[in-house]
Amino acid sequence: MIQDTHAHIDMMEENEIQTLADEACKINLDAIISCSTSFSSNQKNFELAQKYPLIKPAIGLYPLNIIELNENEISRAFTYFENEIKKAIAIGEVGLDFKYSIKEEEKEKQKQILTKFIELSNKYSKPLIIHSRFAQRQVIELLEESKAKKVQLHSFTDSQKLMQKAVELGYYVSCGMSLLYKPEVAANISSFPLENLLLETDSPIIFDNQKATPLNIKSLLEKVSELKKISYKETEEQLNKNFHSLYD
Repeated sequence: MIQDTHAHIDMMEENEIQTLADEACKINLDAIISCSTSFSSNQKNFELAQKYPLIKPAIGLYPLNIIELNENEISRAFTYFENEIKKAIAIGEVGLDFKYSIKEEEKEKQKQILTKFIELSNKYSKPLIIHSRFAQRQVIELLEESKAKKVQLHSFTDSQKLMQKAVELGYYVSCGMSLLYKPEVAANISSFPLENLLLETDSPIIFDNQKATPLNIKSLLEKVSELKKISYKETEEQLNKNFHSLYD
């Protein structure tokens, strides 16, 4: 069996979701983690999970969205997370995004909230699905400093040095559609331990002028198999093992 470990099914149209549910079994896709980014997406992902057993909800707040929230809203969010976390497979999409947050007070606010999410993860033994755009080093440092235990680093494929640090900390790295289009990503995955790898599509994001879908996970698995020079079946078995090691 295979899994899409990072998607946003709440952003897809209902007919797309139904098609996905109908087609998933044809490629042995048995789980899609749908990450949340806002108050409304958290609620939507729980609703989708009730309707479609294939969809596994993750709770969280996107780091750029946090900037707009006041203290009362953040407090209300974490009360909600405490109440609902047992229904979630993970905490995500959370992390740091310094591409658009250039003010130091905004960066510091993101760090403070990520620290709260790490504490929540450790308290309930729920994996973190971490966003780290323009902040990969800072994310690794904060996770290590806060003693995060169960971590998936979303699309963390730019730096071999930081990817190796993730392995040393016992974390998993997930790669997505860029694996099919960027030779430098393929090169990094080629030398990365298969035992620490997960796959994701970040659906329905646009890659190469096409909307990604969790059904693309089969193409990603085929690419990893090619890079590792092992069979599709061996690759699928190891990635399935990785998924259950982190998420069970």
